[in-house]
Amino acid sequence: MSDTKVEGLNELIKAFAALGGEAVTLIDPVSVAGAKIVQDRARANVQSMGALDKAIKVGKPTKSSKSKYKIYSRVYIGKKGAYGIPLELGHAIRIVKGGKAVGTAKERPFLRPAADKSKEEVLSLITGAMNKAIDGMGGIK
Repeated sequence: MSDTKVEGLNELIKAFAALGGEAVTLIDPVSVAGAKIVQDRARANVQSMGALDKAIKVGKPTKSSKSKYKIYSRVYIGKKGAYGIPLELGHAIRIVKGGKAVGTAKERPFLRPAADKSKEEVLSLITGAMNKAIDGMGGIK
């Protein structure tokens, strides 16, 4: 989990939500920019792991189903990089006959470290965009 603590974030979120749906569209490009920061770092982490870097993708901004004022972009592994998941998490190599484990492959995480290293930069980017949206739409009421 994160050790990051942001003072005033709850107030910022409430002020942003009070602006309505128009403000959410201002955050879409920033959400993508934040995800691309993570994507670039994840790709750098897998340079020696085949073509996995090309399989790391950024999804389009999505509105949260639980809150209409939350949006997010995701970084994910495309179909051609399916081997990236066991690489990230580690796995047991098994023989088909008898199912006996002949060895294990330790995890070689690349997504989680990229996200962890990027969290402060992405948080700053999104917080700045939210403040800009609030200021541009008349400030806090």
